[in-house]
Amino acid sequence: MKKLAIFVEGKTEQIFVKKLLTEIAGKLHISIEIKSREKSNSAQVIMKDPVTSATKFYVLIYNSCRDESVVSDMRDQYNFLTTAGYERVIGLRDVYPIPIAEKFKLQRGLNYSLPKGSIPVNIVLAVMEIEAWFLAEYNHFIKIDSSLTPDRIEELFGFNPQTDDMEARLKPSDDIKQIYNHVGKGYNKSEKQLNRLAANLDYEFIYIKLVNCVPSLGEFIRYIDNFIIY
Repeated sequence: MKKLAIFVEGKTEQIFVKKLLTEIAGKLHISIEIKSREKSNSAQVIMKDPVTSATKFYVLIYNSCRDESVVSDMRDQYNFLTTAGYERVIGLRDVYPIPIAEKFKLQRGLNYSLPKGSIPVNIVLAVMEIEAWFLAEYNHFIKIDSSLTPDRIEELFGFNPQTDDMEARLKPSDDIKQIYNHVGKGYNKSEKQLNRLAANLDYEFIYIKLVNCVPSLGEFIRYIDNFIIY
């Protein structure tokens, strides 16, 4: 059984990553455990799939609940993960609120701070926020409301999620909120709303198309692929 740990900065990433893993590797007998620091200084297990003789992949999703805690939690947990037989560690956090001009400086600093040891560790920066990935998956807006075509979104909000670079949006979560609010749907990042968004995303489109169009998303999925395939 191969074991992977993914550290995320919040519930949006937690819910999305779980759904993404299920869609990518669900038929490959994957078991997922989620730990969260949402209500405690120490991470608590909030869900854990059973491990059976058929389980091929075990993934820990560790929700640090703050962007600045992702790398420090990776460092703190690294020795445990090594001893427990994990084969790869991935971190995922937004660039925001750091300005895009400082993205490469942020990346260098985080890479320098990553733990060093026998298992590979990588940190992925969603530019500017993970919501840029959701904007780029423009098919899901029509599921939210049939009027939300890419052309209609451009007419209303001045950008086209099908043709424009969504990583260039300064505050993608605000864009999502505006689009949803226009059709009477909220996006205040409640668990119910995040589950609704995750359920409507087209994961085949993400996996086949967007990995080549959204660099940070492509980087994240390649790390997962490398874990699963090799």
